Amino acid sequence: MITLGIDTSASGGGVAVCRDDETLTEAMIASPLQHAEELLPLIERALGECKVGIQAIDLVGVNTGPGSFTGLRIGLATAKGICQAAGIPLAGVDSWTLYREQTAADGRVCVAIENRRDLYYAQWFIGDRPLQSAGVMSGDEIVERVRADGKRVLVVGSGAKKLRDRLKGSPFVQFVDDGTDRFAAAAVAKLAMKRFSHDQLYDLEPAYVEPVLARMSKQPRSKRTVYQEDS
Repeated sequence: MITLGIDTSASGGGVAVCRDDETLTEAMIASPLQHAEELLPLIERALGECKVGIQAIDLVGVNTGPGSFTGLRIGLATAKGICQAAGIPLAGVDSWTLYREQTAADGRVCVAIENRRDLYYAQWFIGDRPLQSAGVMSGDEIVERVRADGKRVLVVGSGAKKLRDRLKGSPFVQFVDDGTDRFAAAAVAKLAMKRFSHDQLYDLEPAYVEPVLARMSKQPRSKRTVYQEDS
């Protein structure tokens, strides 16, 4: 299966063309926040580099976020346009699962994706199974949650580096230094292949959780995040 992967969840982003587990080509957006200008030319260049025509693409995979609202919309609109025009199925994958897939850990994992103002898009997993719905949490809330759990946990994601010093001295918290603070567009393509079950062309939406911030600011801190663990 040949898959085109698209990632516009951050200020940069990129595209990749993969054949099964082989990455044929991968290219990054050169300028931050230039998704609208650079994404389509980048896709055309990537397809040209590996001599793959659009009709040879079996699947398009797109990162649904969370991340930049504008970037996600541009990436998803571009992916849907390609799929609709060429009759290619579409599969979405979210950033939490992308980060989770990069580690072989089979225990508890906290994926923390950096947002801004010391806020993170956070989701906990045990193995491949999410423990609760993802949400926006402050750095303090993540630290409190990890310490209150008192269970061994691996922290990964783009926010892991900033949380490392704040969790220093917690014997059950682990970090890794093998690139799991980022992922490439090839990871989007390969996870889309792995998870594809049906065409999502008409029902795929961004995993955009920013509106939660407005509600958080109006709620008492103790009510901002609800955990629904069963483990």
